[in-house]
Amino acid sequence: KVIFCVQGTVSPLLANIYLHELDQQMQTMKADFDKGRVRRPFPRYAALERRVLRLRRKIERLRAEGADQAEIDAALAEIKAVNKERRKVPSVDPMDPNFKRLRYCRYADDFLIGVIGSKREACEIMASVEQFLTHALKLAVSPEKSGVHAASKGVTFLSYRISTYTSYGAGRKTSRTGPDGRTWRVLRRPTTDNVSLRVPRQEVTKFCKRHGYGDLARKTGRHRAQFLVTSDVATVLAYNSEFRGFANYHSLADDIKSALGLLELVVFRSAVKTLAMRHRTTTARTMRRLWNGTDYEVSSVVRGKLRSIKLWRLKHLTQTFWPSPIVDNVTAGAWWVKNPNDLIDRLSARRCEACGGTSGPFEMHHLRRVGDLRSVLAVWKQSGWRRKTVVLCPACRTTVSGRKHARTESRVH
Repeated sequence: KVIFCVQGTVSPLLANIYLHELDQQMQTMKADFDKGRVRRPFPRYAALERRVLRLRRKIERLRAEGADQAEIDAALAEIKAVNKERRKVPSVDPMDPNFKRLRYCRYADDFLIGVIGSKREACEIMASVEQFLTHALKLAVSPEKSGVHAASKGVTFLSYRISTYTSYGAGRKTSRTGPDGRTWRVLRRPTTDNVSLRVPRQEVTKFCKRHGYGDLARKTGRHRAQFLVTSDVATVLAYNSEFRGFANYHSLADDIKSALGLLELVVFRSAVKTLAMRHRTTTARTMRRLWNGTDYEVSSVVRGKLRSIKLWRLKHLTQTFWPSPIVDNVTAGAWWVKNPNDLIDRLSARRCEACGGTSGPFEMHHLRRVGDLRSVLAVWKQSGWRRKTVVLCPACRTTVSGRKHARTESRVH
């Protein structure tokens, strides 16, 4: 972590420009550090593998000679015992001094360096990078966010927990072919030190607390007062945009569904409680009202057509994998939250909110006083931050404007 004194949205841009020299320095270090094509075989594993090969050739010879089945079964049992022992040792030497790799990844002023080598070499690389940043670029390194960590213990980088793991399962089966063309199925050896991306629990807790969804530990949702004066469509779009954006960002994680399962429950309960409080009803009735066969939905009329918007859940997530060329899914509903979507929905309904007429054109009329609506509306139930807006047809607009002008003239006289 490099400390930049400039704050704001320009800081990442300046970091990309200024740290270009660090990128070039890391490319030079990588070219000097990388060594070898593959790791050398682990001696004990190679010896056991040769022993299995000799036993298989022995079995093929015994079958060709028509030997007793008991002798063949004894050789098969010995192969099974050798394979069990072979799975306890690595196939290649993890500390091969002739195989080294350096990996470097940077995003703005955060960067991560991965080293296949000894801890001493990792410490030397870190010291070299710190020296380059201090003397060549005149930058300070944050001691709290920097350090050398074992890959198995992991490190948090860009809200991901990056670590390695070893699978201890039996592995998948694969085909083997003998000298005589005969094939058989064997278990593949589970791989070791696989790189894994996971969602840190503290990031989920921080996200839930920042948006005020509720309590993750108690699995309880909390209503959000800022949505009590907006429409159901605006509320659902806001919840969808927030939760979907967080899930899409972490869609590369291997444990995305399990890590966000509890958060999904709390977000859902928060949304239902918010809608229930807005309509002054119970959460059970709200859930029955929103349920539409397979999903919870809210509806609105846009240009004379009924549009349904689903409450976004994890089952709608399309998980992205590392080889994918697209890792950032743009949240399609994000702009709905940032724009006055309530006004757009009401205007797109093509219905005068004063007389109920459907013959346009229609326009959104903004008022200085709610009293200006009394001439055209018997009861005006809208409240909150958009209560002084109304969709009017030309006739109603003339009536409202005439009342306003009359009041102005009376004040002048």
